Amino acid sequence: MVRVVSCNTTGLCRTVGAVDRALGVSKGRAVLARRATDPDDVKKGPIDAVVLDPTTLPSHHGPDVQTVLPNVSMVTMAFKVPTTHMHLHSLILSLKKQATREDVTKALQAAPRMTLVDGKSGFKSTANIMDWAREKGRDRNDVYEATVWKDSITVIDGEAYMFLAVHQEAIVVPENIDAIRALAGEYTREESMRMTDESLGIVHK
Repeated sequence: MVRVVSCNTTGLCRTVGAVDRALGVSKGRAVLARRATDPDDVKKGPIDAVVLDPTTLPSHHGPDVQTVLPNVSMVTMAFKVPTTHMHLHSLILSLKKQATREDVTKALQAAPRMTLVDGKSGFKSTANIMDWAREKGRDRNDVYEATVWKDSITVIDGEAYMFLAVHQEAIVVPENIDAIRALAGEYTREESMRMTDESLGIVHK
């Protein structure tokens, strides 16, 4: 059986999973500002509103994360905003170990398919992240990596806070390729991820 999750769940699983492996996460909470629609889906926009999605809480993303990370309690809520290119998560993680922001930063930097950006370097918005992909010559400006603002990472009273950006059109591509290889059964996890990342131009820091 193969389990492939959505774009937002992929971003959460990579990020929460990285911190959980390094420091332990007992509980995660995320508020998702979701893109209203994909760029080519013009029949749904533009709109001048913030749309609760859904109005009942929690949203489905938390239980979806727990299908991959069953030991992490995850609660999520979501709303749509008038943008098309990326989702933005406000993420709070309750840590099992005493940790500093540097510990959380190192955990994310060591994880595959993650990238950290910094507001001081000009990354003030999701548009700046899309421009970064464009400058790198990525096809369709794809951002395959879960993207965390390094300067947003904060630890207060045992909880880690951060902003996470998710490019809904691209982030699930690597895991889908790996899922196909997994069904073939000819490669290890590490071999498949290396091949996929090399073909897509994902660089591990």
